[in-house]
Amino acid sequence: MRRLLFLLCLTQFAWGQDLELRRSGKALAHFSLAELKKIATPTTLRLDGGARNYWVVPVKPLLEKVYGPKAYGEDVTFLFVCRDGYRSPVKAEEVRVLPAYLAFSTSDGKPFELENKPLGPFYLVWDSEKYPERKLGGNWPFQVVAIDRANFSQAYAATLPPPKSSAQVKHGFAVFRKKCLSCHQINGQGGSMAIDLNQPLSVTEYIKKPYLHKIISDPSKVRGRATMPALDSKFPKREQAIKDIIAYLEAKAEQRRKASKPAKPRK
Repeated sequence: MRRLLFLLCLTQFAWGQDLELRRSGKALAHFSLAELKKIATPTTLRLDGGARNYWVVPVKPLLEKVYGPKAYGEDVTFLFVCRDGYRSPVKAEEVRVLPAYLAFSTSDGKPFELENKPLGPFYLVWDSEKYPERKLGGNWPFQVVAIDRANFSQAYAATLPPPKSSAQVKHGFAVFRKKCLSCHQINGQGGSMAIDLNQPLSVTEYIKKPYLHKIISDPSKVRGRATMPALDSKFPKREQAIKDIIAYLEAKAEQRRKASKPAKPRK
């Protein structure tokens, strides 16, 4: 038992509860947990009816201290960067309107972990007791080591729907941005935990549509030991959302094919 406690202490020390703030990938500031507590007053947060209880610091005071009064904006996204390459993009407006917190430990003495996964140094949490929509919204990254402020249209330009896209493709992109872009990439932009879905070939070009639909709906029904999560069972108009995601992926594939065609020689 002593050895286990010693190893846990070493792990906690190795994490180092520090957080880096960036702008478009460039480091602006670095804060220890003690410094964060001076900027944003710690409080406790009770989630899942008390099944999870954390010490947290609110995110907004930190963002406004580093980025100033213009921290937010319609095109601004905050990327919560994790140790394993997961990059969770959260719209600035969501952070401005809904209370987001960085959890740094439990408040009830339980291990700071979830489903046997360490959560430190920081775990982005939302007050889903007051705002139930956050349960559907996703974006609860753990092992957060940095927050990067970026203009989405610049940082993720290669993922945007093709010009003059249909309403279905645009909606598919909105869902993809919310649920898939943290792990997957499109044309080299996005998370680094999973494959690029459009390079060198689109996933729509080597997986038949019915199976692609099943993979998005529940990967475990198609692939053994799949680590990709299923799309939320309570996601609004779920079946249509899956079709829209596929329509977006098909549109990006067609855009890539057109861009790769050699130009016709001039006569």
